[in-house]
Amino acid sequence: MLTASELIRYQKQLKLPEWGIEKQFALKSSHVLVVGAGGLGVAALPYLAAAGIGQISIVDSDVVDLSNLGRQVIYTSAEVGQPKALLAQKYVMNLNPEISVSSFDVKLTSDNAAEFIQKADLVIDCTDNFASRYVINDFCVSLEKPFVYAAIHAWEGLLSVCNALVADGSRTATYRCLFPESPNMSEIPNCDEVGVLGFIPGIMGLLQAKEAIFYLAGFSSPAQGALLRWDARDMSMKHFKVEREANAATNIFPKTSLDEVREIQVDDAFALLDQNLAYILDVRELDEFSIASIPDALQIPMYQIAANVSSLPVHKKCLVMCHHGMRSAHLIRFLQQEKGFTNLYNLSGGIDAWSLKIDPSVPRY
Repeated sequence: MLTASELIRYQKQLKLPEWGIEKQFALKSSHVLVVGAGGLGVAALPYLAAAGIGQISIVDSDVVDLSNLGRQVIYTSAEVGQPKALLAQKYVMNLNPEISVSSFDVKLTSDNAAEFIQKADLVIDCTDNFASRYVINDFCVSLEKPFVYAAIHAWEGLLSVCNALVADGSRTATYRCLFPESPNMSEIPNCDEVGVLGFIPGIMGLLQAKEAIFYLAGFSSPAQGALLRWDARDMSMKHFKVEREANAATNIFPKTSLDEVREIQVDDAFALLDQNLAYILDVRELDEFSIASIPDALQIPMYQIAANVSSLPVHKKCLVMCHHGMRSAHLIRFLQQEKGFTNLYNLSGGIDAWSLKIDPSVPRY
């Protein structure tokens, strides 16, 4: 069951009268998939490992940036530019060599999600964009896997245990029950634009670990079947009961491909531009454009796009760009779904990636 060293390692939690060997073994027998090794993920991972989750898989395609270090505290200044998934794996394995940890330096997509999710007992959604959340939701619902969702916005955090199996055999609400549709363009905050203090994703990621541990050990929680909202300013925490929609199991995998955003890396984008096979549509605000820009880019702020659709060339590939790639992805989805565009590609990493990999003379901000 448990080795001698595990009995020593976990002795404090084993002393809890509600815990015991059987709960600890339940964690040891569990496989948790953590999607995202950013602000939420780096807070959840150490506590999952320290508690004794037997197998952890980490999926993230990002690298450490200097701007991450204010909140992603398992990384160091010397590791800037290195893959987060691999660094997180190393950190967790050093923390608890009793467990098995795998890392995958890839982005979770509709092409590989089933492969990762079907192997896990529970998924922790530590992503920061709507597209990934819907992918996680749809595959978890399809494969009957519970997942722990969290998100942050400025001073607030959201948390819910979705698609969780409860005592009566039913399942809790899904992410699509909470948020049936992705926000429209006017509701989308700037990417990396609202700002956050590092402890907020830290607290929410820690709560994700808590909910995962509770669920796998068989404990109930108010976050199972409810949306928790925490406000750092007044330390309030409220739960909003959410009922599972009757069609939750079938309201997945939208039949249209118009919500799929095709990504293009900056080096591939540079080659297309060099051959005059594409153009850049810069959807950042004017003040951002004045700080950093790419020559010959077509600059139209995101909120003005709908009124200027006719001015967008359709005879070549359109590489849509913002600061880091979130606003541009939402705009692409809007143009594909509402305006029928088929020539759009999201410039992965935005102008920040362009500065890092193509042209260092472009200022970073």
